[in-house]
Amino acid sequence: MSSYSEHCCTKPAIDNNCTPKGALVNMLPDLPVYVIGPENATKAIVVMYDIFGLIDNTKKFCDVLASESGCKVVMPDFLFKGGQVPNLLALPRDELIAWVMEHGSIDAISEAAAQVRDWLKAQGVTRCGIVGLCWGGKVGPQLTGRDSFYNGAVLVHQSMMDLKDAEEAGAPILALPSKDEPDLTEYMNILYKKPFGDKCGHKRFDDMPHGFVAGGADFSDELNVKRVQEVIQLTVKFMNDVL
Repeated sequence: MSSYSEHCCTKPAIDNNCTPKGALVNMLPDLPVYVIGPENATKAIVVMYDIFGLIDNTKKFCDVLASESGCKVVMPDFLFKGGQVPNLLALPRDELIAWVMEHGSIDAISEAAAQVRDWLKAQGVTRCGIVGLCWGGKVGPQLTGRDSFYNGAVLVHQSMMDLKDAEEAGAPILALPSKDEPDLTEYMNILYKKPFGDKCGHKRFDDMPHGFVAGGADFSDELNVKRVQEVIQLTVKFMNDVL
């Protein structure tokens, strides 16, 4: 199994005129991080954005997630590291995929992820989860297998997934695909057989397109808003169980 949604990375992000409530922190000169939530939180959630980077749509998702979970929520600029966001949609399909696989692979972000982990620990965080959007849905499970600091991952309209990612997972996984993602039965069956399988979960949003939580979110659409709220509620419940 190897999945790359045909609808992934095909349309520009929707501008919803959001006003983010968090702050952009320069953790390092080349690693801006969007931060929202209690300064003294002992639990945190790392959000891995989609290919549009630190856009306001995804910042709003972080804001609501922090408010409803009580966790510190951080969204590092893993792909672009503070640089200008390239027009990836202008690339031929195969070049776009290759770019994301090069810059967004587990090996490519591992050093930055370690820096985020160490920063969170220094802030007093002892338990941490991941929300992986699009390409982040591939990296999230891999990261839980490489670093025990991460206690679970939620995958939202994930892309580029492979059965090996499920095999590598070292913590519970909640998969929330859209109508555009492939069937994940085989992927989930691998997770269900793990020692933490009873904490894993899977819910399809068959009336939502790829990107509906982040770049493709249309907050003028009532159903889209409702589904984003459902994703947040499911994520909060999952994080309460694993953190």
